[in-house]
Amino acid sequence: MALEHVFSPLVINGLEIKNRVLRTAHGTNLGAELSDDLIAYHEARAKGGVGLSLTEASSVHKTGPMTMHAWSDDIIPRYQKLMKAVRPHGMRMFSQINHMGYLQGPPWAQPWSASEILVNPLSGMTSHAMTRDEIAEVIDAFAQAARRAVEGGLDGVEVHAAHNFLFQQFISERFNHRTDEYGGSFENRMRLLMETLRAIRAMVGPKYPFGLRVGPNNAPGWLNVEEHQQIVARVLQEDLIDFLDVSHGASGTASSKIIGAMHEDTGYELHMSVPVTRVAKGRIPRFVTGRFRTLQDVDDAIARGDADMVGMTRAHIADPDIVRKTLAGRGHEIRPCIGCNQGCLGGLIAGRIACTVNVVAGRELTLGEELPPASPPKDVLVVGGGPAGMEAARVAALRGHRVTLAEAGPRLGGTVQVARLAPKHAGIGDVVDWLEDEMDRRGVRVLLNTWVDQAYLDEHKPEAVILATGASPRMDGVQTATPDVRPGGVNQDHVVSTAQLLTGRHNQVGGTALVLDDVGGYEGIGAAEFLVEKGATVTFVTTKDAFAPKMVVPGVAIPALERLNKDGRFKLVTRAYLKDIGTDDAVVGSLEGWPDMAVSAETVVLVTPNRPNNALAGEIEARGIPVHVVGDAVEQAFLPHAFRTANLAARAV
Repeated sequence: MALEHVFSPLVINGLEIKNRVLRTAHGTNLGAELSDDLIAYHEARAKGGVGLSLTEASSVHKTGPMTMHAWSDDIIPRYQKLMKAVRPHGMRMFSQINHMGYLQGPPWAQPWSASEILVNPLSGMTSHAMTRDEIAEVIDAFAQAARRAVEGGLDGVEVHAAHNFLFQQFISERFNHRTDEYGGSFENRMRLLMETLRAIRAMVGPKYPFGLRVGPNNAPGWLNVEEHQQIVARVLQEDLIDFLDVSHGASGTASSKIIGAMHEDTGYELHMSVPVTRVAKGRIPRFVTGRFRTLQDVDDAIARGDADMVGMTRAHIADPDIVRKTLAGRGHEIRPCIGCNQGCLGGLIAGRIACTVNVVAGRELTLGEELPPASPPKDVLVVGGGPAGMEAARVAALRGHRVTLAEAGPRLGGTVQVARLAPKHAGIGDVVDWLEDEMDRRGVRVLLNTWVDQAYLDEHKPEAVILATGASPRMDGVQTATPDVRPGGVNQDHVVSTAQLLTGRHNQVGGTALVLDDVGGYEGIGAAEFLVEKGATVTFVTTKDAFAPKMVVPGVAIPALERLNKDGRFKLVTRAYLKDIGTDDAVVGSLEGWPDMAVSAETVVLVTPNRPNNALAGEIEARGIPVHVVGDAVEQAFLPHAFRTANLAARAV
């Protein structure tokens, strides 16, 4: 790969950035005051060769708290410590400053916004229409936050005016019902943004890099592409900014577009962002983002003229060394981001940022990529070749152990090989392909079609065992909400698991189908989409309160529901359970006591909690061999659990 564009430097208002690789601002919950954990997180990506990174969106005022605060001078020495860590590696660092408006207010207080018509989705409080004095206070808060970035030694500042935050709430006719000079005409609705940009420029001076993030959303009533072209053109009239960063989506209505999951293609935002960046082409550098995972994709976007710098944010959560590995001719070793959003978004909601495929992400100070060497090296047996077993084998081999992985089946990858067959889900398989290559590079001995039992243990005498034998579908129809109910008819041929459905072991899909989802994850989604694509009319019965609730935070459930409802062949029944299965129909009961429902179902797919396969652990322990049980063999969970338990077990061997 020549990659002549991505590795060329970029100059922003006199500041040279060594390459065109960008990490956009993203929340981490690693410390609102820029903690040592957060500094280490950024430093790891600086070492990896990133050209430019932005701090996560930092709140300028206590009425709009976020995961990082820039409203006090206390942040200045923390900025200085951050820059001391990243500067030796050549990575530039900008601060992104923001106010969320009605979307985030202080506890037990009304959130501020343009008008009183908006309701905070978390607290349920109606917004407070900002007075002129409060508007002036917020404008000054933005200027003071920019000053702190300058005094802290950061290289630049970006104002966040996207994603339905405060500035968009003022600019939007839908949200701004004011009758003063900040409402009414386009020029008036732009006034808050323009006065803020002028105040910041006056504060930082003409030579300090300063830019703007915007983001169109073409849903009815929201600020669309054409309006954003007007916004950018108006800002450029006064030459107030040195770069333009264009995103997509809006909190509260199209949040899944802001951080598109696996179902989105590379560059999925470009159809919205490029028409906006085109307004600034040739005048100032332009940034775009949208699930870019490889430097080749970035290079192609720059070559087309779509942008001058491209975001690879989640890709660098998965592997901080993308640039360094590529320059060293080791691009094939880059750990892929699979876009599951279960670690980054899911981890953020659960407490702090994480990554499904990179256990170290956000824990650089406590874990680190530099693994302690085994002392002494052991003969380690990993039983099971799914993602947990493969990750355990990889890490154990990196530590210097002599590792054998025994897989009972003919192929590595476990249930991920099934999951990648689901519509819009093929990308999940990228990580097991990478793990297979990594094990080969690290010298792991792989034995396929190998059953580990008492005789195997007695013959080979491993010094340590990592048990990653996964779990098996439970096909007796037991459901968590009604454990006393055993639906009849579960042994019929047309009653199948998701694995049987997706792998073609049940290929007699009829015109009607029922999916019972008692888990709330992606498995039920995958089964339903597969059936709909085969032409079936699907009734989706779930014991949960909503459709695939565990997939809402990762931004997967709502887009899937939109796709499923597109053709009118999908029906959702929540808080219900399966009572009986006939030859071509089923009886569904309600957890609320409503009358039973008869459903046509020529195919029935059971998505219920699986049974862990961990019986071998006792046999291993009886021989005095240390054993670590990992992944679904411990409990049924998702990929983050498999990777984390496997990685930590291999570190402990």
